[in-house]
Order: sequence, then C-alpha cells, then structure tokens
Amino acid sequence: MNGEGKARAWDLVGDHYWNSGYYGGPAPEHQKEFARRIRPGARTAVVGASTVSLSRAVQQAGADLHVLDFAPGILGAAGQWLGLAEDRRHLVDVTRPIPEHLKRANELVLADRLVNRFSADDLPAGVRGLRDLVAPMGILAVTVRFGLYPRDSKIHAALTPAEQALFWRPDVGEVDYSVLPDRDIPLPVWGAISGDTMRKHLRARGREARFSRDELLLTVARAGGLDCEDVHDATDGTVLLTLRRSGAVGDF
Repeated sequence: MNGEGKARAWDLVGDHYWNSGYYGGPAPEHQKEFARRIRPGARTAVVGASTVSLSRAVQQAGADLHVLDFAPGILGAAGQWLGLAEDRRHLVDVTRPIPEHLKRANELVLADRLVNRFSADDLPAGVRGLRDLVAPMGILAVTVRFGLYPRDSKIHAALTPAEQALFWRPDVGEVDYSVLPDRDIPLPVWGAISGDTMRKHLRARGREARFSRDELLLTVARAGGLDCEDVHDATDGTVLLTLRRSGAVGDF
C-alpha cells in the first residue's frame, strides 16, 4: 500500500484516532450488517486496525478476532486497547502477497473503507489480498465510498487551478494528498487531533483511488474467486459489498 509512507500516516494519528473523541468506523446501518454476519467462535479478521468499533463488535460476539494492519504503531495501539494477544495481531500489507499462514484462514473478513485507501495501481492487488485471507465458502464484507469523499471536494474547491490539477486526477481516478499546500485550507476534524498533525497525516497518505461501483465490481470479477452476494447502501453514501469465496469448505 505504497509502503512505509502510508504506514507512517496512520502511525502519526495512532490511538488518538479513537481516543480523542473521533471513532470513525462504519455507518450505523453497516455496523448492524457487519454484526449479523459475525458468529461466535468463528475466526474473523478485521483489516484496518483503526476500526476499533468493528473489532470490539467481533469480540463482543464471541468470535476469534484477528486484526491486520500495515502500520505497526496503530496496530500495536489497537491491540492494547482491545486487549488482543500478540498472536492475534498481524503486520500485513494486503496489497502484497499474503503470508502462507494467513491464506484462507478466516471464515469472515471485514474492512471498512479500506479499498478507498489503495492507490489505483494497488487496487487489483489489494482485492486479491483480501480475497486470499478468506477461507473457501467464507465471507469478505467491505464498505466503500464511490467517487470523491466530501472532504476531497472541499479541499479541491479551496485549491488554485494549478493545485487542483495535481490533487485530483480524473484520468486515473486518484486524489493525491501529498500536494496539499501549507496555507489554511479546510481539513477534516478528527476529535482533538491537531490541524498540523492532520495535514502531515493526509500528506503521508499520498495517492488514493476514487472509483465507481462498476470499476470496483470489475476489479473483483477480474480477481476471481469471489461472488457478490449483497450490496447494501447507507445514508452516508457508503456501500457494503458482501462477497463469498468460492470453493468447498476444507478445500486448500
């Protein structure tokens, strides 16, 4: 996922992401949809350590929670906050080959807007990586926001035409946060995280894909091994895709 730069972005905010009055996480409608898919005792992976509300729901349901992230700082902070054993925390970048011991290991894999953080180049590998975490006949449930985020539109409107051309690339379907200027522009407010830290965080996130529903479904189809079972829209503009891994139970 563009390596250490993006990892540093999330380690910059660390546990302040959920300990400063901002919890993020899925839309309420999607939180309920995620929750109804969690089964007691089932090995369940949450990809994205920042989504502690989703990880907590997995724990409360009595499932076997495993948390995956590519940023060591926020993974460690989330693990401590959740009281999660070390062997349930996995430092993994899903845009790169999945370690053998994690392949097809999870009955349920959950991710909230993770695919929005991939670059356009990383999106196909990221979808394949998420797929590879799922056991045969298991479920991959991911939320996604199609098109620009509201914050993207606000930032874009505050930029000069030259800056806009660097920030939003419709030809490749990407925003590039690394080009944010030093002057005062509207940035998201996440609890008590300072504006300076937020600017550094966004800049380090760099390029992120902003795509349509058709583009994502085509990427899923090209990845292979996943069948779309459900599409559930939320009022905040995000969509929950439920995908089932093909193959027979116990098929490795």
